[in-house]
Amino acid sequence: MTKTKILIIQDDPKDSLPQLAAAFPDCDFHACAADETVEDALGRVGPQIVFGLHGLRFPAHTHAAALNCPTVRWLHNGGAGVDHLPPWDPRKVVVTNSAGVSSRFMAETVTGAILMMNFGFPAYLRQQEAHIWRKLPWTSLSEKTVLIVGLGGIGSAVAERLRMFGAHVIGARRGSSVCPHVDEQIPMEHLANALPRADYVCIHVPNTAATHHLVDADFLSRMRPGAILVNTSRGAQVDEVALISALQAGHLGGAYLDVFATEPLPQDSALWDMPNVVISPHHADAALGWQSGSVAFFTENLRRYLAGQRMTNICDPHRGY
Repeated sequence: MTKTKILIIQDDPKDSLPQLAAAFPDCDFHACAADETVEDALGRVGPQIVFGLHGLRFPAHTHAAALNCPTVRWLHNGGAGVDHLPPWDPRKVVVTNSAGVSSRFMAETVTGAILMMNFGFPAYLRQQEAHIWRKLPWTSLSEKTVLIVGLGGIGSAVAERLRMFGAHVIGARRGSSVCPHVDEQIPMEHLANALPRADYVCIHVPNTAATHHLVDADFLSRMRPGAILVNTSRGAQVDEVALISALQAGHLGGAYLDVFATEPLPQDSALWDMPNVVISPHHADAALGWQSGSVAFFTENLRRYLAGQRMTNICDPHRGY
């Protein structure tokens, strides 16, 4: 009986490969060699299944080559977003992702960012550098309103944590399913009416044509004066020119940004030097150990695949997630 060939795309597969091989002895596992590209590995192995974990050596966009490999029937993306993949034919190849695996990590980062901005830590760090002893006023998060745009796994986890601090949480989503962790839930069509009410606006929607530049000049102008934008989703969802303008004009109180239209963020971007902006390098959900969670998710989906059962997190190329 011919074994199912599986290619693992990972910077350092020494942990995941033996674990998977031991769990599925009837499968034939391979990894990209140190001196080859994804295309080379696909040609060498001819896999039916590809499991991709993005890293420095194999960033997410390099995994797209699997969709052009004639032997591949299933591609599992180790992260959540699939916007790095070109359109695929679901009749020929199934694409799944690990959405939900890192939701708690992202929720910790977003909650921490809001607490940081709310207490004024960026201002205190500037004062520390200048040896200035000055007390700054602040208001408890329990007196603030947070608008969460997108109530998927991450948005729901953020809402749950923020309500523990007493914040009033409004959640906007396209679907009709009810999130138990928000005080108010509104359809995305009513987003414009909710923006003036929020002290913090958090973006948690997938990167699709419908969400491109969701945060544009009109969106920003509707935000409450002094409000703070938090974006850990995708850079394409924010019009950075409009954001910089709103920050420079003093309309916004600040921003925490983990994702950008161009990454790394260009050195000449005005965002670098804004005192009310905190930047991190697209790393908000990459807590140590995130890859092991994705391997566990893939393991369960592989068990389902081999048993002829429906897999979890099947992506729709038309929706983009």
